[in-house]
Amino acid sequence: MGTEENKAVARRCMHEVLINGNLETLDEVLAPDYMNLAMGGADREGAREMVAGSHGALKGQRFEDEELVAEWGAVFARFNYLVTLPDGSTTSFRTIAYYGIVDDRIAVNDVMSDPNMMEVFGSLGPPSD
Repeated sequence: MGTEENKAVARRCMHEVLINGNLETLDEVLAPDYMNLAMGGADREGAREMVAGSHGALKGQRFEDEELVAEWGAVFARFNYLVTLPDGSTTSFRTIAYYGIVDDRIAVNDVMSDPNMMEVFGSLGPPSD
Protein backbone atom coordinates (compact mmCIF):
# COMPACT_ATOMS: atom_id res chain seq x y z
CA MET A 1 0.00 0.00 0.00
CA GLY A 2 1.35 3.42 -0.90
CA THR A 3 1.54 6.56 1.16
CA GLU A 4 -1.62 8.10 -0.33
CA GLU A 5 -3.60 4.93 0.39
CA ASN A 6 -2.27 4.88 3.96
CA LYS A 7 -3.32 8.52 4.39
CA ALA A 8 -6.79 7.59 3.11
CA VAL A 9 -7.08 4.86 5.78
CA ALA A 10 -6.06 7.30 8.54
CA ARG A 11 -8.38 10.01 7.19
CA ARG A 12 -11.25 7.52 6.99
CA CYS A 13 -10.69 6.53 10.61
CA MET A 14 -10.52 10.16 11.71
CA HIS A 15 -13.62 11.36 9.89
CA GLU A 16 -15.93 8.39 9.41
CA VAL A 17 -15.19 6.70 12.75
CA LEU A 18 -14.22 9.46 15.17
CA ILE A 19 -16.31 12.35 13.87
CA ASN A 20 -19.30 10.44 12.43
CA GLY A 21 -19.27 7.53 14.91
CA ASN A 22 -19.52 4.88 12.17
CA LEU A 23 -18.76 1.61 13.95
CA GLU A 24 -18.99 -0.45 10.74
CA THR A 25 -16.13 1.58 9.31
CA LEU A 26 -14.21 0.99 12.55
CA ASP A 27 -14.17 -2.73 11.74
CA GLU A 28 -12.96 -1.98 8.21
CA VAL A 29 -10.08 0.33 9.14
CA LEU A 30 -8.79 -1.21 12.39
CA ALA A 31 -6.80 -4.45 12.28
CA PRO A 32 -8.13 -7.41 14.29
CA ASP A 33 -5.10 -7.09 16.60
CA TYR A 34 -5.36 -3.27 16.83
CA MET A 35 -3.78 -1.57 19.84
CA ASN A 36 -4.29 2.01 20.99
CA LEU A 37 -1.29 3.09 23.08
CA ALA A 38 -2.91 6.34 24.26
CA MET A 39 -5.77 4.29 25.71
CA GLY A 40 -3.43 2.08 27.73
CA GLY A 41 -3.14 -0.60 25.04
CA ALA A 42 -6.88 -0.82 24.35
CA ASP A 43 -7.88 -3.24 21.61
CA ARG A 44 -10.47 -2.83 18.85
CA GLU A 45 -13.36 -3.47 21.26
CA GLY A 46 -12.00 -0.80 23.62
CA ALA A 47 -11.82 1.63 20.71
CA ARG A 48 -15.41 0.73 19.77
CA GLU A 49 -16.58 1.52 23.32
CA MET A 50 -14.70 4.83 23.32
CA VAL A 51 -16.15 5.87 19.96
CA ALA A 52 -19.69 4.90 20.98
CA GLY A 53 -19.39 6.76 24.28
CA SER A 54 -17.76 9.89 22.93
CA HIS A 55 -19.99 10.11 19.87
CA GLY A 56 -23.09 9.95 22.06
CA ALA A 57 -21.77 12.53 24.53
CA LEU A 58 -19.88 15.02 22.35
CA LYS A 59 -21.43 17.43 19.89
CA GLY A 60 -19.99 19.50 17.08
CA GLN A 61 -16.85 17.42 16.71
CA ARG A 62 -14.53 18.59 13.96
CA PHE A 63 -10.90 18.77 12.93
CA GLU A 64 -9.17 21.98 11.85
CA ASP A 65 -5.78 22.57 10.27
CA GLU A 66 -5.46 18.92 9.37
CA GLU A 67 -2.14 17.74 7.97
CA LEU A 68 -1.15 14.16 7.18
CA VAL A 69 2.39 12.95 6.53
CA ALA A 70 3.04 9.37 5.47
CA GLU A 71 6.14 7.26 5.04
CA TRP A 72 6.15 3.52 4.52
CA GLY A 73 3.58 2.05 6.91
CA ALA A 74 3.25 5.09 9.17
CA VAL A 75 0.95 8.09 9.00
CA PHE A 76 1.34 11.09 11.27
CA ALA A 77 -1.56 13.49 11.63
CA ARG A 78 -1.47 16.98 13.09
CA PHE A 79 -4.73 18.76 13.80
CA ASN A 80 -6.86 20.71 16.22
CA TYR A 81 -9.81 18.67 17.47
CA LEU A 82 -12.75 20.81 18.56
CA VAL A 83 -15.70 19.46 20.57
CA THR A 84 -18.64 20.54 22.69
CA LEU A 85 -18.60 18.63 25.97
CA PRO A 86 -21.73 17.23 27.68
CA ASP A 87 -21.89 20.26 30.01
CA GLY A 88 -22.14 22.56 26.96
CA SER A 89 -18.62 23.95 27.21
CA THR A 90 -16.34 23.80 24.20
CA THR A 91 -12.71 22.82 24.10
CA SER A 92 -10.03 22.12 21.55
CA PHE A 93 -7.12 19.73 21.61
CA ARG A 94 -3.88 20.41 19.77
CA THR A 95 -3.14 16.89 18.60
CA ILE A 96 -0.52 14.70 16.96
CA ALA A 97 -1.50 11.13 16.12
CA TYR A 98 0.49 8.16 14.88
CA TYR A 99 -1.16 5.44 12.79
CA GLY A 100 0.86 2.27 12.14
CA ILE A 101 -0.71 0.61 9.11
CA VAL A 102 -0.31 -3.07 8.27
CA ASP A 103 -2.20 -4.86 5.48
CA ASP A 104 -4.37 -1.81 4.72
CA ARG A 105 -5.58 -1.42 8.33
CA ILE A 106 -4.49 0.51 11.39
CA ALA A 107 -2.62 -1.86 13.70
CA VAL A 108 -1.24 0.69 16.18
CA ASN A 109 -2.54 4.10 17.12
CA ASP A 110 -0.98 6.59 19.50
CA VAL A 111 -2.35 10.06 20.16
CA MET A 112 -0.80 12.95 22.06
CA SER A 113 -2.83 16.06 22.74
CA ASP A 114 -2.78 19.23 24.76
CA PRO A 115 -4.78 19.16 26.94
CA ASN A 116 -4.67 15.39 27.37
CA MET A 117 -7.74 14.11 25.54
CA MET A 118 -7.81 10.85 27.49
CA GLU A 119 -8.03 12.73 30.80
CA VAL A 120 -10.84 14.99 29.56
CA PHE A 121 -12.78 12.09 28.01
CA GLY A 122 -12.03 9.67 30.85
CA SER A 123 -15.52 9.98 32.31
CA LEU A 124 -17.23 9.26 28.99
CA GLY A 125 -18.22 5.64 28.67
CA PRO A 126 -20.51 3.62 26.44
CA PRO A 127 -23.97 5.15 26.00
CA SER A 128 -26.52 4.06 28.58
CA ASP A 129 -29.48 1.93 27.49
